[in-house]
Amino acid sequence: MKLLLLLISFLFTMAGQAQVKKTTLGDNVRRTTIYPNPARSFVSIQYKHTTVPATLVIYNFMGKKLLVTNQPGNNVYIDLAGFNRGIYIFQFKDRNGQLLDTGKFQVEK
Repeated sequence: MKLLLLLISFLFTMAGQAQVKKTTLGDNVRRTTIYPNPARSFVSIQYKHTTVPATLVIYNFMGKKLLVTNQPGNNVYIDLAGFNRGIYIFQFKDRNGQLLDTGKFQVEK
């Protein structure tokens, strides 16, 4: 019986320590809007925050860097003619290289 109570106590302690981690950086608020997603010919990424991003980097799902845009602004239009079908990761970074936001989009062709 003591072993059962000890096990239950342990499980409740572990459950209390498990917390939901934030899915975005900093303030748990999604800073970007991507449309259309999934995309075929273009994707528009809108960055909605007061900090103006200095760099936009796009990677394929294998981690290969495909596109780097300096001073992208808050609205970025990307022609997907050179992109293959798949999932892509994007990152907005500030002047110091700090990550402002990250996300993904899918290309269907």
